[in-house]
Amino acid sequence: MPDYSIVKSLCEELDVTIAELMDGEMSEEKSVRTYDDEQILDLLRRTQELEKQKNVMHGVLLIVMGIALQALSYGISGSNVKDFISGLLLGLSIAEMLVGVYVVGKSMSGR
Repeated sequence: MPDYSIVKSLCEELDVTIAELMDGEMSEEKSVRTYDDEQILDLLRRTQELEKQKNVMHGVLLIVMGIALQALSYGISGSNVKDFISGLLLGLSIAEMLVGVYVVGKSMSGR
């Protein structure tokens, strides 16, 4: 679905109503469905804001999980195998935090 801010101009260019765009078909003259264009636009705006918030939460969760893995990696040491696992967890934690920062940044920039 296009960004809610351009839906109105898109409908004007396509010569359809917002309700017809949302339904995916031209409305019939005897149609009983009635939609208020402003309500539909408000619903689209709210839906896109919730998607953005969901993506930010996923990014924050990745960052928190990365921090937890990093703390766990510092608690494991002693033998060669434990040192390998510790290094592996440390690398995974850094990668996870970087992905989380990317997801949050992408969501906050509005793309």
